[in-house]
Amino acid sequence: MRTSTLLVSAIATLANAYHKPQDTPTWGALLSPNGDLPVTRGKPFDITWNPQYSDPKYDASKQTVSLVLCRGNSNTCNPDPTAIVEGVKATDNKWTWNVPCDLPAGEKNTDTGYGMLIIVDQDGQFQYSTQFSVLQGDTCP
Repeated sequence: MRTSTLLVSAIATLANAYHKPQDTPTWGALLSPNGDLPVTRGKPFDITWNPQYSDPKYDASKQTVSLVLCRGNSNTCNPDPTAIVEGVKATDNKWTWNVPCDLPAGEKNTDTGYGMLIIVDQDGQFQYSTQFSVLQGDTCP
C-alpha cells in the first residue's frame, strides 16, 4: 500500500511540473499582464502573448505553452513550483486567468511584485513579462 501511495504522489508531482526553462529568454512576447495592466484578486484577467516574435524555425502551431507566476522583484523573481495552466495552444495568443483571492496583493517594482513566465512545453523556450501589480480588489473577503 505504501508503494502505491508513493507512486501516486510521484505521478501527481510530475503532472504539475512544467518544462524547465532554457537559460536565455528566446520565445515571443508575453504582452500582459505588465506594469500598466495589473491584475485584481478575484477577477478574470486575459493573459496575452504573441508567438510571432519567436524563432521562425519553430512552428508555433505545433507548440503548447505553460504560464507560471513569478514572485519578487525583477532581479530575483522566483517561479512558482506549479504552473497556472499547462498545454495551452501557443497560437491561441490568450488565456483567461481567474486570479485567486488567496494571492497576496503586491506592488510592481518592489519585492512584493509579480512577473510571469510563458514556457514552451516541448522544449523550454520562454519569455518573461514585465513586473506587474496584483490589486486587492473588492470581491475577495
